[in-house]
Amino acid sequence: MTRAPISVVGVSHHTAGIADRERFAFPPDVARGVLEGASPDSLLLSTCNRTELYALSEPEPLLERLLAAAAGTDVDPRLLFAHRDEDAVRHAFEVAAGLDSMVVGEPQILGQVKRALRDAREAGSLGVVLDQLARRALTVGRRVRHETDLGAGLPSIPKVATGMARLVLGELRGARLLVVGTGKMGDLTARTLVRVGADSVVVTNRTPGPAAELAERIGGRAAPIEELETLLSAADIVICCTASQDPVVDRSSVEAAVRGRPPGRRLVLIDIAVPRDVAADVREVDGARLYDMDDLRGWSSEAVAPAAIEAARAIVAEEARSFMAWRAARAAVPTIREMHERAEAILDVEVRHAAGEDAERLREFGRRLMKKLLHDPVTRLRAGAASDDGVYIDVARDLFALDRETPGRLAEELRSRKEGEDG
Repeated sequence: MTRAPISVVGVSHHTAGIADRERFAFPPDVARGVLEGASPDSLLLSTCNRTELYALSEPEPLLERLLAAAAGTDVDPRLLFAHRDEDAVRHAFEVAAGLDSMVVGEPQILGQVKRALRDAREAGSLGVVLDQLARRALTVGRRVRHETDLGAGLPSIPKVATGMARLVLGELRGARLLVVGTGKMGDLTARTLVRVGADSVVVTNRTPGPAAELAERIGGRAAPIEELETLLSAADIVICCTASQDPVVDRSSVEAAVRGRPPGRRLVLIDIAVPRDVAADVREVDGARLYDMDDLRGWSSEAVAPAAIEAARAIVAEEARSFMAWRAARAAVPTIREMHERAEAILDVEVRHAAGEDAERLREFGRRLMKKLLHDPVTRLRAGAASDDGVYIDVARDLFALDRETPGRLAEELRSRKEGEDG
């Protein structure tokens, strides 16, 4: 029997630059529509650096069309990657382990996988197989962090962003920090900058409540988004991390912010949002320095110890084999159920010929005997199905005549045969 394939199609920092990736950063209603258009067992993982659609029993071209349609424009097929079955499973586990991250070993990916799992459950798009895949991926991520040195001591995206700010400004003690938005990565980056001496922290956001909460957590103050241009003028470092689909900071605002500054006092903007919060042409403004997620790429990956990567990949390979074995064994369940139904049908026909109280005792005896007789075949069928890609199941179905007779037809045939013998 052939198992339904697991497929994943997506775009990531390996295949596309940020200008293309941000087209796949879908708002919640669009993401839900993508899940509704896929199979009943599907999951959408979306981070700053990737958007990946996993589905069961769907051809990759269909998934590609779903993603391209949601992106709302013509998509170059070369931007998309696709994996199937064990390759798809291994890819999911590598993502959760941080092996596929822009900053290798970064820990934030586990939270993003949890969110994808939660969103798929809430959308009603998650079936047994991909639910298990996502939960196993979380297990892989935790194992890699507990059992290897991957990510230990390496700069996370907040630390890399801090290094970039220091590269431009030098000493960060006393630097004035503006946080635009309340995203998790912005929160972490702001905390890192505060720890190294950034001062006078201001948080602004379209929704005042979350801005006030973040400002309180990091020891700053909240300000209305309507004051953004004034806030930019007073800042040395700007962290942008909103969920806006359009730029929040445009060129004219930055030009106004740098106008009249003392010579050498540059404005550093670190845009860690996808879609981007800062308009791309801000790069052309004298006196401002803009970094986006693509600029962060690879800063810390070069320092990853090969032994840590090798150990993490060994865990991924082990867990991928375990998952595929689980899938194969699960494929035996319908056959096992039919084996029991067939035995029950035979038992039912035979018991009908017993009289009175003997009938129920015979039925109970027959069930106990049936379970004992089927125990070893069922155990071996589960084990064999996990290693032979369906051949073992096909043989079992042939030996037990499961493809030729349904239990109902079998019962009718046995009754007719018995009546003929009695006559």
